[in-house]
Amino acid sequence: MTPSTPRPPTYGGVLEGPLRGHHRLWYVVRADGGDGELADLGRLKVGEPREGVLWYDRRSFPSEEALLAELPRLGVPRVPPVRRAGAGGPAVHGFIEGSTLGELAPAGGHMSARHLDQIVELFRALARVRPGDLPPAVTGDGAAAHGADDSAGFLGGLLRHTRERCYEERRPEYGWLFDRLGVPPHAFDDTSPLGARAARLTPRPYCLLHGDLHRENLIVAPDDALWTIDWELAALGDPLYDLATHLHLTRYPPDQEREVTARWHEVMARELPGATAGTARDLDCYLRFKRAQSVCTDVVRHAVAVREAPPAERAGRLALTAKAVHRVLARAEEALGLTGVPGPGAVEEIYDALPSAAPHA
Repeated sequence: MTPSTPRPPTYGGVLEGPLRGHHRLWYVVRADGGDGELADLGRLKVGEPREGVLWYDRRSFPSEEALLAELPRLGVPRVPPVRRAGAGGPAVHGFIEGSTLGELAPAGGHMSARHLDQIVELFRALARVRPGDLPPAVTGDGAAAHGADDSAGFLGGLLRHTRERCYEERRPEYGWLFDRLGVPPHAFDDTSPLGARAARLTPRPYCLLHGDLHRENLIVAPDDALWTIDWELAALGDPLYDLATHLHLTRYPPDQEREVTARWHEVMARELPGATAGTARDLDCYLRFKRAQSVCTDVVRHAVAVREAPPAERAGRLALTAKAVHRVLARAEEALGLTGVPGPGAVEEIYDALPSAAPHA
């Protein structure tokens, strides 16, 4: 927090933090001693935007807090309670006590049957929230889709956002880096192989999507219940996108990935007729998009990390970057039509050409 930034209110309690989220800094406070209307929440979270953060994903709803306030009414289980601290005061989130699912079951490892059941139940609840169920105050002008089943338009919009905001806007500074890594300059165009496949998606009815459902956004409470946090990327759209994003980010072992996919199909067939149409082909298209999108985000994120690394830590950061960027390029090789992927050593040499952002004391 900079000296000019006001400290968040403590409500008479003990301030903890900041806890770094992707887009916000969070401060945990205790409600005891503060507003009586908040005391029942116990510990609270108060957020403020992180300065200079790079936004890679399209936001659909103007306020995460407004959405969270509606979800219990719509039957979505175990989401953080949200209250307004007094008239005109900041929105505060109830702090969910527990550990992230990623801490208890790291990426690549198996989840318990109880946790899988709750993830499937979340997909069931989301399928029941259709366009029109959320008030305009929550959706804003841009969240509702141009039609209720335009899957091709939905993915086309995501692809366009990736091209314009994550690739073209970064080219003045990082274009040489994409070029040297072998990313084709038109890989995200509508006429690219990925764009052509996106245009042929099967129409599916829209529902509410979390948009970022992975192990670190699932909190395991002391009673083993899963709470879902970080709804900033929620949207109304093709439910298959939520499954693809979940599979891509969660990194299940192959047997559990097959199980989750099969159970998702069972739930959608019952709760949202038409949602399973064309999924055998289209799930692969969405997964290709997620791998391609990861190239845009990770190439730049690692460049920022290398540039900002203190001199004593630069070699270690370069080694981590070389492995991570090689891995994300290899996963996206087919999706982006790459003509070969540079090995970790070559990636490290490319990133080593980045200058430091500023001298360190």
